[in-house]
Order: sequence, then structure tokens, then C-alpha cells
Amino acid sequence: MKKIIISVLVVLILLWGIVAAVDFSRVNDFEKPIFCVPTQTADDGGSGRYVGLGYYFDIEGSFMPENDTHRVTYFDAYLFGIDVLHGIAD
Repeated sequence: MKKIIISVLVVLILLWGIVAAVDFSRVNDFEKPIFCVPTQTADDGGSGRYVGLGYYFDIEGSFMPENDTHRVTYFDAYLFGIDVLHGIAD
């Protein structure tokens, strides 16, 4: 029984790590995260706070229909409430 519980915990931690890594990678490439839920959004179609399990992103971008490219232009990334990464697009 103990092995099953440990195995389940290890699998859940690995899945969380993969999900978080995908979102951090996308945001670092100036794209919206996939596995996060937008909680505080602006009227531009994408800027705001995106919350995942234990992490979140504050992003700004050019998401209006009249913009040529729809992408993140600025972000702050937080892991367990600590600012770990930020970037500004060229």
C-alpha cells in the first residue's frame, strides 16, 4: 500500500512539473500559457494574470484584432509566490 501511495505522488509531481515547464517555456517564448486560467484580464483579449497550480504569470501583450502579431510583449512569472522570471519582447 505504501508503494502505491508513493508511486501516485511521484507521478503527480512529475505531471505537475511537465505542465509547469510547458507553461514557463511558452511564456518565456512570448506566447500565452496553455494550462493556466485567466483570472484578471484586460479588455485587449489576453493581457492579465494567468494562474496555474503553484505558479502564475502577469502578462501584457498585443492581442487586439488590429495588431499584426498577437503575442506576449512583457511578462512576470511567479513560482509559489516568488518572482522567478520576467521578460520584455524586443
